[in-house]
Amino acid sequence: MKKNVLIGFITGFFIALIAASNSYAADSYSLTFTETYADKLVCNSKDKSCDIMGTGKFTISASISMKGIDITKFDSDTPFSIAVESFAFERTLGEGGFAYPYKKTKANFVVSEVDIDGISRKYLTVALSWSKTKMTVKATCITAPWDIEWPIIAGNYIGEPSGKISEPLSAVINLEDFSVGFDLTVNGSVKTKTVVKYGDGYETSSISVKSSGSGLVLE
Repeated sequence: MKKNVLIGFITGFFIALIAASNSYAADSYSLTFTETYADKLVCNSKDKSCDIMGTGKFTISASISMKGIDITKFDSDTPFSIAVESFAFERTLGEGGFAYPYKKTKANFVVSEVDIDGISRKYLTVALSWSKTKMTVKATCITAPWDIEWPIIAGNYIGEPSGKISEPLSAVINLEDFSVGFDLTVNGSVKTKTVVKYGDGYETSSISVKSSGSGLVLE
């Protein structure tokens, strides 16, 4: 094979490979879930008493292909929702500040709620950003110490013996009548120990889990 023919063949091969790769990427649907939780012992030296206060957070990040979706039809009434196990969030794009013209390609939601102490706390943020080819979703939620939103996976392991965590995780993202589903596996660990203070024993847990993978369009 002549040198120039060989170069042309190799060039054509890599162009085809890149095109195929880009096509695959354009049709991809991915989700990453992370969650942490930790108990903290809070003590009062005056009356020699202690309480356990848990603090936690989970983050959901997703990338959704917009292939076949006409984003120019998005308006303030277009519904969006995300559900991950027991956690569910549903709003219209207008509630996230989206309005015409459609060239604006973002919607951001901030959720506050009154906690057990009567204080309004910002505990959840959900940010959407989209183009003609892709939508990104990022939700961050504080799960403690105000007990506004219970930990998704970590809540099942508070006080459990130390060990590995591995369990299924289901998620669904909806935009208008377009839905993507995810069936993933969460992996991580729980570490539980007994802390002795003022003659009493207190059980505290530290939990960390993570999951990531691809999803499919739901019919």
